[in-house]
Amino acid sequence: MKEKIQILINEEELQKRIKEIALEIKNDFNGEEVVFCSVLKGAVFFTVDLMKNYDGDCSLECVRVSSYEGENSTGKITLKIPLKKENIEGKNIVIVEDIVDTGRTFKYLVEYIKDFNPKCVKTCTLLDKKARRVVQFDADYVGFSIDDLFVIGYGLDYDEKYRNLPYIAIVKND
Repeated sequence: MKEKIQILINEEELQKRIKEIALEIKNDFNGEEVVFCSVLKGAVFFTVDLMKNYDGDCSLECVRVSSYEGENSTGKITLKIPLKKENIEGKNIVIVEDIVDTGRTFKYLVEYIKDFNPKCVKTCTLLDKKARRVVQFDADYVGFSIDDLFVIGYGLDYDEKYRNLPYIAIVKND
C-alpha cells in the first residue's frame, strides 16, 4: 500500500497562527510567568514554536499520556510520564496538545493538573476536531478547527511516521 500526502495546513499558515496564539496567551497572563506543559509526543513541535514566539517568562514541563492504538481512541487514558507537583503548584499552566478529538485526554489532564494546586490552568490545542467529541470540552486557545480527518505532520504521526513534516496533512491510501 502506497500512501499519498495532501497538505491541509501549510507551514506558513501554521507559523502565523502560532504567533497569534503566543500573543493571546501573553495578553491573558499580563506578563506573569507561564509553564507550558507539552503533551508528548505529538505536541512537541507546536510547544517549541509556541515558546519561541512567546515574549515573556516561561518554562517547559512535559507529560505523556496514551489513549490511542493506531488510528483509534481506546477510551482509556494511561499516564506514562507524570508531572512533579513542585513544578506545577502555584503556577500558571498552559497545557499544550496537538489535537483534541474526543476531549477525554484534555479533560483528564486538566483534572490531573488541578490536583497539583496550580494558580491557573488553561488549555491550548493546535487542532480541534469537534466532530469526534464524546465529552464536553472547549480549549482556551485553538489553532485550527478541522473536519473529522486523520491528520499527520508537525508532530502528529501515522504509526510513528510523518511527525517531522513541517505542515499538517492527510494521508490518502491508494
